[in-house]
Amino acid sequence: MLDVLIIGGGPQALTLATLLSCPDQALSPPPPNTDILQGIQFSQGRAKTSRSKSKRGGATREDNYTAAQCFLRQQTAEPEEQAAPDPESVTSCPPLAFRVVDSYGAWTSLWESQFRALNIPHLRSHTLVHTDPLNKKALQEFVLEKDRTAELHCLPDHTFILDENAFFNDMRLGKKDRRRLSSSRGLQKSLYFSLPGTRLSVDFFMQQVDKYGLDSVLTKGTVDRLTPVMSEGIVTSFRVFLQNGDVLEARRVVMATGPTRAQMANIPFWVSSIAESYPEERLQHTVQLMHHHSRSTRQQEPRSQNQEQEESSSSLSSGPHVVCEPGQRVVVVGGGLTSAHVISIALQQGASHVTWVMRKHLQLKQFDVGDVESLVGRYSHVEQGIKMDGLAYLRQFYNESSVHKRLAMIRQARKGGAVTPEAYAALQPYIQTGQLSVRAYCQVTEAKWCYESQVWRLSLCGQNGCETWTGDRIWLATGCKLDVNQDPMLSSVIKEFPIQVLDGWPCISESLQWAPGCPLYLMGQYTALQVGPHALNLAGGQAASARIAKDIIFQHSRSGYGGTGTQTTVERAHTEEYIQQMHGLMWL
Repeated sequence: MLDVLIIGGGPQALTLATLLSCPDQALSPPPPNTDILQGIQFSQGRAKTSRSKSKRGGATREDNYTAAQCFLRQQTAEPEEQAAPDPESVTSCPPLAFRVVDSYGAWTSLWESQFRALNIPHLRSHTLVHTDPLNKKALQEFVLEKDRTAELHCLPDHTFILDENAFFNDMRLGKKDRRRLSSSRGLQKSLYFSLPGTRLSVDFFMQQVDKYGLDSVLTKGTVDRLTPVMSEGIVTSFRVFLQNGDVLEARRVVMATGPTRAQMANIPFWVSSIAESYPEERLQHTVQLMHHHSRSTRQQEPRSQNQEQEESSSSLSSGPHVVCEPGQRVVVVGGGLTSAHVISIALQQGASHVTWVMRKHLQLKQFDVGDVESLVGRYSHVEQGIKMDGLAYLRQFYNESSVHKRLAMIRQARKGGAVTPEAYAALQPYIQTGQLSVRAYCQVTEAKWCYESQVWRLSLCGQNGCETWTGDRIWLATGCKLDVNQDPMLSSVIKEFPIQVLDGWPCISESLQWAPGCPLYLMGQYTALQVGPHALNLAGGQAASARIAKDIIFQHSRSGYGGTGTQTTVERAHTEEYIQQMHGLMWL
């Protein structure tokens, strides 16, 4: 019997598997006052390390960094002697027998497939946000060791907004600070706030898999359902049934898949009202793109460092999915970053015209959680009674006992779908020429397929009244619906252990365990009410992994090799511990 089975092989699962493979390191507290942000900078392809210096009088123009760099300057003091370790981490943990089951049979395959299908050039998260929880500077060190700084993407100097409906979330900054954020020596020259290219990130993942020997624990298989094995009202193990007929048994299960499967796509109401039969490829959801490419398209033979550098850092090898034919008219529904990528591909593939339909305004935001100023924890502001600077926000969130208020804070922090300034800049020429039309505050109310002319006719209603769109293809970039009650994998667990569900969000424990006596753990978006609005992101993966690993390893250490591991920890407020997990990853 396995001690732990992780369902899903994405980046968050990779983070947790790394901790479980090194249980003693996972429980060791970091030395106090250790500065993980050591002022590493790069210039013209060369990397160097700089220390902040004491200034007499005013700072020079060269050293007058941006708001983020002022916060991130290296401290000159040496780390103090390590404090006494937590009693829970003193005992050496017996090895954990764990396995990861993934539909593609390869690490981060679905994640990579999405980036390849949408031709995404780089991550949205900066270089301190990655999958190695044992070394927060691992990605920085990988970049320098492999001499691949050319694959880091700088934050944009300026963004010119042509669409009157667009909204850019840095208007609370003063003129002086806006100028600093746009300076040539500003945020975009910082190695820790650069955005790693997609190919670079995938190679970093593979290096991590090799480093911790994680290929041997991954098994190809698709989970059909899992059933708890009960004894006196508690779960002693889970039976996990795979679609090929195999059955795995584990004392604890971690669900690291999230609501990303095709059957959980968020389909607008008007789609189900279409009476006519239409060709399947003429109306698709972007979630289908994530499953279009399998890991088999990746090169099978090892590549040399020169070959890695010769590959384009802007896309993976097999290129984007075909989203339209040359000359076709396309409508894209949705206002998030995925919609911008689909539009870009359609225009590159020869679409004669694209109409971009979104319910709200076009929101531009560098990171999908928090604005630039709140990311660095320096500029605080209040929105609807919620203080939004990073440190205060996290402390308020973790100290909040009401799940309803937590949900309100999550929604306010994310503010719905948003597009990065660089993705918007790539679309600006098409907006200017009229090849791309933006319909903000607009919704589709009806769709009809005309068999005779082989075109769609959509009724669009917005602030300026209603109009009819006629075209060839419809792409839905409307995301996936979050409703744990509708997840087929969890049906048996919900039946045996019903818990509170708030608008689809499960109210799980602080340790991210489903319920007392039920050692099923969740990762990803399902954990937002505990982890925060960044639960879906790589930063949320590190936070969730730390909580789950700590709970599993502690219970495993107590039960030893042969125990059932059914004990549950006493939940306490761990606000400062949870904030520390975010140091350097999100706002702090």
